[in-house]
Amino acid sequence: MPQQDNAGATNPGVQLYNVLLILVDLAVFWIKAAVNIVMSIVHLVVPPEPEDVSRDVVLITGAGHGMGKCLALQYAALGSTVVCADINEKSNAETVAEVKRLGGTAFGFGLDVTNRQQIIDVTKQIKEKVGVVTILVNNAGIMPTHPLLQQTEAEIRKTFEINVMAHFWLIQSLLPDMIAKNRGRIVALSSIAGLVGFKNLVPYCGTKYAVRGIMESLAEELRADPRKPDVRFTSIYPYMVDTGLCKRPHTRFPSMMKMVKPEEAAAAIIDAQRRGLVEASIPKYLLYLNTFMRNFPLKNGQLLGDFLDTGLNSDLPNAGIKIYNLIILLVDIVVMLVRWIYFTLESIYLLVVPPKPVDVSKDVVLITGAGHGIGRSLAQQYAALGATVVCVDINDKMNQETVAAIKQQKGNAFGYVCDVTNREQIIEVQKTVKQQVGVVTILVNNAGIMPTHPLFQQTENEIRKTYEINVMAHFWMLQTYLPDMIQKNRGFIVALSSIAGLIGLNNLVPYCGSKYAVRGIMESLAEELRQDPRKPAIRFTSVYPYMVDTGLCKKPKMRFPSLMGLVKPDEAAAAIIDGQRRGLEEVSIPKYLIYLNAFVRCFPGKAANLLRDFLDSGVESDL
Repeated sequence: MPQQDNAGATNPGVQLYNVLLILVDLAVFWIKAAVNIVMSIVHLVVPPEPEDVSRDVVLITGAGHGMGKCLALQYAALGSTVVCADINEKSNAETVAEVKRLGGTAFGFGLDVTNRQQIIDVTKQIKEKVGVVTILVNNAGIMPTHPLLQQTEAEIRKTFEINVMAHFWLIQSLLPDMIAKNRGRIVALSSIAGLVGFKNLVPYCGTKYAVRGIMESLAEELRADPRKPDVRFTSIYPYMVDTGLCKRPHTRFPSMMKMVKPEEAAAAIIDAQRRGLVEASIPKYLLYLNTFMRNFPLKNGQLLGDFLDTGLNSDLPNAGIKIYNLIILLVDIVVMLVRWIYFTLESIYLLVVPPKPVDVSKDVVLITGAGHGIGRSLAQQYAALGATVVCVDINDKMNQETVAAIKQQKGNAFGYVCDVTNREQIIEVQKTVKQQVGVVTILVNNAGIMPTHPLFQQTENEIRKTYEINVMAHFWMLQTYLPDMIQKNRGFIVALSSIAGLIGLNNLVPYCGSKYAVRGIMESLAEELRQDPRKPAIRFTSVYPYMVDTGLCKKPKMRFPSLMGLVKPDEAAAAIIDGQRRGLEEVSIPKYLIYLNAFVRCFPGKAANLLRDFLDSGVESDL
């Protein structure tokens, strides 16, 4: 068989046939893309008719107050049967009573969304007593609002349990019946903090980016499902909503960027769901503004952010508030425009003439997951540049092999065993490293895992472990090593996200969510330190590699291996180090992927799906 395959591959007739197939695919791609773009423009002017929801059973989490309560009342007014779920049974019962008083149909269930078994039990009761849930609104959320270094482990864990993990447990419990019924609508409340990073909201931003990644990848997973179930997904990015969650909001232009009323937010959410929108921001223009800004240098976005000056002050004491007047406003507009032009021109120049790489020979570089793959290659290449390398891995044998290989090449390396999911162990290792080696000035959060199969086949343990290693470890490492960097006034944080942190991929729903989370953490932490009055010299680099040949991608697939083949670990490590040394905020491997993603995001989702289908690249299930 292999001989026949090789012969076919070199046969001129077979090659011509394959070329013709690609040309036909390209022609179909461009025709469909043009149709989708035109239809998208038409729908902007003439939105699609909202669907009838009077026969739907709508489950809303966090229905006892705020947006959840408004959603329940408004869905009921449209004739839906509303299922209100909240941990606060008293306020939940009040919502149910109000729906009934207004002539609607509602049922109430006490539910702690962080308790997976309780979710399974309650959803069974709902099915027996009410019927199959056809619209799920994942609304419940919390928002601790203070700097990362002041957020406790309990706060961070609780934020992820409610804002992210609950989405997995509810989707796994309710989606199978939606597929069986061939009708389902899943609405997820992300946030404006799922589009851009904000200071005082690092864990929260991470969770809301994660929600975005979960929804994108799950939509892609079901789009690739041969059953083609009629299940649609809507991600919502609200600006600050006046529910009490935003304790100390501030905005420079309250008439233009005022807090959204809960009933207005609920109306916009329901309208987006009924019209089949994949994404919607509240107000509408924020999503378009974000897409537009992503095509400019990061500094331009920061300029606009500083000019608008909107966000949240810390909910801890001693946070200052700025005062503006008309003269300051006019000066700021002029300064912003001048700097905007300068930064845009500077960015173009740096694309042609990259900045010189910084010397790292006096740095102490700590790399997690240094025992193999990209981590080992990073350790060896940093050592070759004269850096002192601290290798950290849970596998002592492999980690020591990396250390030995470095020392054999006359490099300077130290090895430490550390389980990055264990916060206390991270703290103890840091104390030892500081005492024996010195202050870490370059931290590379590289450790990660990638279970590769459909969401329904991912176990609770797999999902939790993915987030413990791929996300929570970043918090513990940052909280442990960042204070010394700030004190030393020198530090570089490198975080390994993934191409799956830029786009949703089939068979990788929890992984995509985790890598989107890393992106949100890095963006918001960079913004938090940028606004720190101490102005510490800390640089951040987020890395988005395509599939790397480390064994993590067990069953990769690619239509054009010469164009999008597996990246070698040594090549990935070299690109990561180069990006860190040149001070790049974002690096994709290969380089063009990040630009391609920003460009494609300017087009309708269906047009992006056409490109996905044409390239046909990703990972098959490892089951």
